[in-house]
Amino acid sequence: MALLANAHANAKECPPGQAANEQEGWEGLANNARQNADWYVVDHGAPEATPTLGDVSVLYQDEGEYEGQYLVIIRQLSHPKYLFMVLRPRFDFCSDISSIDDGKPDLFEVIFANIDSRKF
Repeated sequence: MALLANAHANAKECPPGQAANEQEGWEGLANNARQNADWYVVDHGAPEATPTLGDVSVLYQDEGEYEGQYLVIIRQLSHPKYLFMVLRPRFDFCSDISSIDDGKPDLFEVIFANIDSRKF
C-alpha cells in the first residue's frame, strides 16, 4: 500500500470492482474516514457535528480542482445540524486495500467541511 504525498490523482477511474469502496474491507476504511472527520470537527470548533453517524459515499471527479481523483463524502442530515464533508484519500484508491491498516490516522485528508451552510 502506498500513501501518496502530494499526488492524489488516479488520472482515470478504477477498473470495475477495483475501487476501494467496491472491495471487501471498505467498511473499515469508511469508518476511518468518519473518525478523521470527527477529529477535524473537534479541532476546528464544531464539536456539535457528528460525522461518525454520517453516511459515506464516494465520487470520482471528472473535472474541476480534483479532476481524476476519488473523493469521500460524509453527510449527516439529522436535525438539528446538517453536516457535509469531503475527504481526499491519501492512498491509491484503485489498489488492493487488504494491506491497508484501517487504524492509521493519516489515510484521509479533509478538504471541505460545512455545518448548517457554514464552512469550518
